[in-house]
Amino acid sequence: MQNWRSLIIIIPFYFLSIIFIEAQLRADFYAQGETALKKKDYVTALKNFEKSKSANEKSGNIASAIRSSHKLAETYMLTTKYAKAAKELDYALKKSIAIKDDKLTETSYRLLYETYQKSGNEKKTTEYFGYYNSFKTNRANNELEKKNKTNQLQINKLKEQSLMTELGKKEVESLLEEQTTRLLQTKDSLLILDILNRQTQDQIDLLQKEKEVKDFKVREQDAKLKISSLALKKKAAELKTERAILFGLTIIILMVVVMSFVLYKSYKQKQAANAKIEDQLGVIQSQHTNITNSINYAQRIQNAMLPGEPSLRYLINDSFVLFKPKDVVSGDFYWFYNVKTGTNLNEYDPETDTGVGRLPDAKDARKVIVAAVDSTGHGVPGALMSMIGFNLLNMIATKRIYEADKILADLHKSVRFALQQYKNDNKDGMDMALCVIDKDAKTMEFAGAKNPIVYIQDGELFHIKGDSHPIGGSQGESKRSYTKHIISIEKPTTFYLFSDGYPDQFGGTDGRKFMIKNFKELLLKIHTLPFDEQKTILHNTIEDWKGNHEKQIDDILVMGMKVGG
Repeated sequence: MQNWRSLIIIIPFYFLSIIFIEAQLRADFYAQGETALKKKDYVTALKNFEKSKSANEKSGNIASAIRSSHKLAETYMLTTKYAKAAKELDYALKKSIAIKDDKLTETSYRLLYETYQKSGNEKKTTEYFGYYNSFKTNRANNELEKKNKTNQLQINKLKEQSLMTELGKKEVESLLEEQTTRLLQTKDSLLILDILNRQTQDQIDLLQKEKEVKDFKVREQDAKLKISSLALKKKAAELKTERAILFGLTIIILMVVVMSFVLYKSYKQKQAANAKIEDQLGVIQSQHTNITNSINYAQRIQNAMLPGEPSLRYLINDSFVLFKPKDVVSGDFYWFYNVKTGTNLNEYDPETDTGVGRLPDAKDARKVIVAAVDSTGHGVPGALMSMIGFNLLNMIATKRIYEADKILADLHKSVRFALQQYKNDNKDGMDMALCVIDKDAKTMEFAGAKNPIVYIQDGELFHIKGDSHPIGGSQGESKRSYTKHIISIEKPTTFYLFSDGYPDQFGGTDGRKFMIKNFKELLLKIHTLPFDEQKTILHNTIEDWKGNHEKQIDDILVMGMKVGG
């Protein structure tokens, strides 16, 4: 009887110990596989991950089996066995969907996309990247909606609590305000996500337009080849005519009829060739007109986007903007933002002098952000980059990021995301100089991505260089930090932000660059003059320097302002 009681006690412990040992073995297989993978011992890693997957399947631990399958796929990818990696990931994807584990499903889509990308299967890469991006976006939306519902329930609960007691009213109202803030932040996150999705679509549209331009250039080249071919045919016809004439001169009497026929035929050929050439020229002229009209329309769009110089003077009375695009549209652009009112004042129309009634009170402009930006390239490509940069700066301002170095860091991340530089070889970006002017604190923050600031106090000129790395561009780090410089403006301070177009312009008697040294000497010489005169002098100086022999090589942007005192 006593033995039976002992067995009843021992048997459960025996089975529990077996379960514990099996669980420990599964964990050991997975850990040993990871250790071997770190040591690049791929054969051992594959054996251990297979054992871990098999053991977890037998025990019914499907989530752990899926993780082991992910590790198997990663190991196969490292050994370039992409077909086996895809097979493991297909298994993982089906199981993840079956157990409704969103994180494992998202990881399976991502690894499938990376596998097909490395194997060079562009069709599958595009397909699974679409699945991965869509699933990831939907999951983020669902999580934000869940947070939104949770916050709303908490708000309702707090409202009920506030009705239950007057003694705790202040505490409940404080909690209610906190939960309301969280709800608004959640809604803002949903809004920003929607904006990013729309911007991604805008980028796709821009790329499509760029493809259309390239297709047109191919068609234009084909037209030129056709014209060259017609010219050769025309020349051949002329040579044939000359030979016929020479032959006719040797037998003038006998070949008069033949010569007349040949001349008539040649004349018809010339007429047909000339008519065809004229038709081709008409097509080219029409296409040229369409392109010119499109670029001029793009200029109107860019001018409408950029705020007018009078808007800047409404915030900072002593100021000017010298803006000279190399082509019709520009890769350089300027941007400013009134922190208190939350506007860049582009509702003012400088041509008709309308919209002043909608401007905020100038006394509210106590904190202003000003930037001069030089995008990659000029002309149409540069203008596309300038529109991206302008919209991203507005979006960053709406997130209430007002420190100079943090604005540049956030803009770098946004450019990398907008151009998808984390997965392609796109190297477009921008150089810039940005200032945050705080009239109450009498300070000015400066941060630069390659571009500097020049400021003058008590007749002395100071030059602060920007950091050596640009916004976006090279495919290195995803995060970049920028140096924040704080300048006291208790004294009257004149400062200048500019792109490299002015100092790099060729000209003069020797055809050399204007150079930053001469540019700074000119600024020191004219900084006490009225700002309209400064702008005129800068414009006339660079035009005289360029002369009639040199063309403008880049977009030119110079901004001058006086603050403090």
